[in-house]
Amino acid sequence: MMQRTKKHLLKIFALILSLGSWPLLSEAQEAQLKGKVLDAATQQSIEGATVVIQGTTKGARTLADGTFSLNAEKDAVLIISSIGYEQQHVTVKDGFVNITMNATSRQLQDVVVTALGITSKKRAVGYSIQEVKGETMTQARETNLVNALAGRVAGVNIVNGSNSIGGSSKIVIRGETSLAGNNQPLFVVDGIPIDNSNSVSSTGMKIDYGNGAGEINPDDIENISVLKGPTAAALYGSRAGNGVVLITTKKGKAGQGIGVSVNSTTSIETVMLLPTYQNGYGQGRGGVYNIGDGGRSWGPPLDGRDMKVPVNTEYPPKNGEVVKWVPYPDNVKEFYQTGRTLTNNVAVSGGNDKGTFRVSYTNLNQTGLVPNTDQKRDNVALNAGYKITDKLTINTAVNYINTNSKNRTVIGYGNESPVYTWIWEGRQVRTDKMRDYWFKGYEGTQPFTYNYTLNDNPYFGAYENLNGMQKDRWIGNVSLNYQFTPELSLMVRTGMDQSNERRDTRRSQGTNSYRQGMYRLEKLLFQERNSDFLLTYQKSLNSDWTIKGSVGGNQMRQKQEDISATAGQLSVPGVYNLGNSSLPLAGSQYDQKYAINSLYGYGQAAYKNAIFLDVTARNDWSSSLPAANNSYFYPSVSLSGVFTDFMKLPANSPLSFGKVRLSWARVGNDTRPYRLRNVYGYSTAWSSLQTVAEPSSIANADLLPEMLDTYEMGTELKFFNNRVGLDFTYYNTVSKNQILSLPLDQTSGYTTRFLNAGKIQSHGFEVMLNLAPVRSKNFQWDIMVNWSASRAKVVELVDGLDTYSLPSGHLSNQARVGGRMGDMYGTTYKRDADGNIIYLNGLPQDDPTLKKLGNYNPDWIAGISNTFNYKGFVASFLLDWKYGGQIYDYMYVRGNEAGQLIESLEGREHGIVGKGVMLAQDGKYVPNNVNVSAETYWGGYFNGESGTFDATWLKLREVKLGYVIPRRVLGRFPIKDISIMFVGRNLLLWTKVPHVDPDTSSMSGDAVVAGDENFSLPSARSFGLNLNFKF
Repeated sequence: MMQRTKKHLLKIFALILSLGSWPLLSEAQEAQLKGKVLDAATQQSIEGATVVIQGTTKGARTLADGTFSLNAEKDAVLIISSIGYEQQHVTVKDGFVNITMNATSRQLQDVVVTALGITSKKRAVGYSIQEVKGETMTQARETNLVNALAGRVAGVNIVNGSNSIGGSSKIVIRGETSLAGNNQPLFVVDGIPIDNSNSVSSTGMKIDYGNGAGEINPDDIENISVLKGPTAAALYGSRAGNGVVLITTKKGKAGQGIGVSVNSTTSIETVMLLPTYQNGYGQGRGGVYNIGDGGRSWGPPLDGRDMKVPVNTEYPPKNGEVVKWVPYPDNVKEFYQTGRTLTNNVAVSGGNDKGTFRVSYTNLNQTGLVPNTDQKRDNVALNAGYKITDKLTINTAVNYINTNSKNRTVIGYGNESPVYTWIWEGRQVRTDKMRDYWFKGYEGTQPFTYNYTLNDNPYFGAYENLNGMQKDRWIGNVSLNYQFTPELSLMVRTGMDQSNERRDTRRSQGTNSYRQGMYRLEKLLFQERNSDFLLTYQKSLNSDWTIKGSVGGNQMRQKQEDISATAGQLSVPGVYNLGNSSLPLAGSQYDQKYAINSLYGYGQAAYKNAIFLDVTARNDWSSSLPAANNSYFYPSVSLSGVFTDFMKLPANSPLSFGKVRLSWARVGNDTRPYRLRNVYGYSTAWSSLQTVAEPSSIANADLLPEMLDTYEMGTELKFFNNRVGLDFTYYNTVSKNQILSLPLDQTSGYTTRFLNAGKIQSHGFEVMLNLAPVRSKNFQWDIMVNWSASRAKVVELVDGLDTYSLPSGHLSNQARVGGRMGDMYGTTYKRDADGNIIYLNGLPQDDPTLKKLGNYNPDWIAGISNTFNYKGFVASFLLDWKYGGQIYDYMYVRGNEAGQLIESLEGREHGIVGKGVMLAQDGKYVPNNVNVSAETYWGGYFNGESGTFDATWLKLREVKLGYVIPRRVLGRFPIKDISIMFVGRNLLLWTKVPHVDPDTSSMSGDAVVAGDENFSLPSARSFGLNLNFKF
């Protein structure tokens, strides 16, 4: 299967490569031309400049002394390009030519990609926007693109999901503002919105299939623009209320001939952090060895004594066998293997004055920390443009993604999860004895485990109970651009994001939860089509005033399908086919369609290229809202000014650039489809008759759109000739008319109803600081600091309701009027008037009233990067820091209840007298003096309060150390720009949270739930080597 797939991919790649060369023209024979390229101001040689003959692919690059040579005809026009310099056009007159190039002014020439893919000078943007270059993500790599943004963008909070191979991550910009939505931004690739939903198995087995944006290949990314607020994102409509992550892919460049680039990374992954286990006591209860109690480790001391297996045991170790009673401290560590990730990319690009192309192929091959888990992904990308006439241009961008895994790990707390298994296996368990997991004579039907009553053997689960998936995805668009006049142009575009996925879930006979085996087949389809037009006019009215405006429209059509069938028992063991079911098949089917039509406009007036006024307006018509309310209008306005352009700064002034900006925006939002009318759903069949049932929620045909208003102000300052840069932003957001599912009295026959309710107010600060402490001929040191803090307050819900429950883990995440978004509630200890814990019979007592235990949002987030360049050597590191917030550590709770973790050693020999008070016979509280066994104490100690910890953490997120071989060393060697880089990710962690990485979360349905650790797989640190070169 895989071989056929790879052959097809290679054929596609070869076809695209042949098609991609169509813009290039044939070349003629010319006489040799020599020349030299110099900096116009310093007269120093410029190394690496590109010199290309206009209208051809013939070109050369300058050497260290600025010289070049190539064949050219007399009167040919040379196009000279170099980063940081204005492009030059020079006509050949004789056999030698001197060329001087002018450096660009960064203040004037820096451009950013904004909404609708419009490029704008950064000085003209009236809202906060931050960019990440694609090259920063292709050396020390993440297999999920979203994770690569951690620590790089102010105001962006990345929450890891399960840590499983191919698993999900959640991204939130400027905090949570929606009670019912997922609060994640819209992802847009080359102008086309794409799906970034999280996907977790809908069965009782939690299998994380990842998030959509994680599949985008960093090698194909030129730039990522993070549009943080509604002002920046208003033109993208209701789905952009939480911001936009705008991805621009790489293109071929005109005038640079055909080039080939290769990027290869090999890395290994090891476990970064495991719980600290006790190794003093083995399996059992009350100091007695017993394996029939669920695997708790309150047995006898692991002191090397001879231990006879209980006589009632039917499973290995053999009945009555005598074994040495000793610990195996590394048994959990030995289960996890060293992961491996191989990523190889090759790209071919080129172009001339008629057209450009770039075609790329990337192969990712990854094996996980859990045995027999993997992920393979192939990306084929084409980006091409052709100038049909002087006025008409066609562009296309296509990305094909094939992802498959033969097995992904079950996550969370449950008996199929390997993390769960090891917390209930005794410390005396030998890992090597579990690898041969079949009983002799019962292969294929009866596996062996040390805790047969509760757990599956983790190796049996890894090799027999497979969770496979195969996914084909196409993301692409084609656009036409017509330039009516120098001022007026029209763009029309259509694009699509479509994925077809197949999931196979297999459970072998002998599995704890499926004794007779099980097979489930699921097929999913997602398709979204977007068609746009944009008419743009721009004109300089005079030397002071410039105007620019656009009007456009969008049609979005989306559909989803999910069809599954389950064979609950297998007739023949090991035959995974729906026809091999001994029970009637259980099936389900879900279909959803959704549409939005939109019209929008944008206008800008600029005065002296220093003061900029921008206005936008958009109107959406949504199919998910009732006809009377399905139209909603939302505008935005921003004003910015470069005040230093109107000042005569003294020569010794530390300030070199200053800008202020103000903006306001309103964004409307709709809801999920099918909330307007109640419809019957299929229910359990009665005899041979299919039944239907009334839904549990009351639909509402009068729903109104949600509205989000944001005010933003900020400043950008540069000092000491741009050696220091500071960007500061303050924002305030109000979200109202939220569409919520509110509880009803169950005597009504329903449990919830859909209503417009709720008002959330949030505000925050963002700081971006760039420093260049050292800039010399051979050495440069650059520092980047991102810092942000955000708070969101629940202002109101609905009359008669002051609490709304959000997706939760072990604590209850509640939005309460007057509280913050992200507040977590749980059980606490009963206390006396002095705050002492009240004990009864030696155990702390729980207060049945839920109390606030904290908030899962950090107080602030920071990213700090340092980059050093010295004579071709490059070193950099990135720190990622989250301060404050709380997390519930379920591993700490259950691990100590089970007697497995280091804390549970306390009181093993002499019992525990808990610190607190107890009620005396006279009705007064006195110090607790009741001694209970450690097993009793730890079994009754835990509640929400005792399991909640300060979630502060600091990570050494990334380290890179490498060398770029100078071109003068390579001479005329055909391979250029060779760089070798040693890289590492997630190398060190500092935190007070015990046993787990707080940079993780749990899954509730498809939602990533922050502030809750639920037996996530251990985080991985990676070490690798990156090789990059061109020819």
